[in-house]
Amino acid sequence: TSAFDLETGADNDSDQLVTLHIWSKAQGEAETRLIMDSIRARLDGAAFSIGSRGQTRLSLEFAEARYDEDLAVHHGLLRFRALTQEAA
Repeated sequence: TSAFDLETGADNDSDQLVTLHIWSKAQGEAETRLIMDSIRARLDGAAFSIGSRGQTRLSLEFAEARYDEDLAVHHGLLRFRALTQEAA
């Protein structure tokens, strides 16, 4: 994860990026895509209450699947923005 303010570039716990990595040794990238689609379906737009801070909502920012020749695996990346609205 990384926490920052997009406008100022300063640290900001209310606006975070969360990156998930998916790895697969299966032939082709179908398994990687299937896992990514499953995660995306569950997390994109999801809202969570975490402690007393308020509600955090996730939104998908970036998704990519590629073959890593050095490791001989398919590598998927999902990056979500997590925005927290402080409890009133």
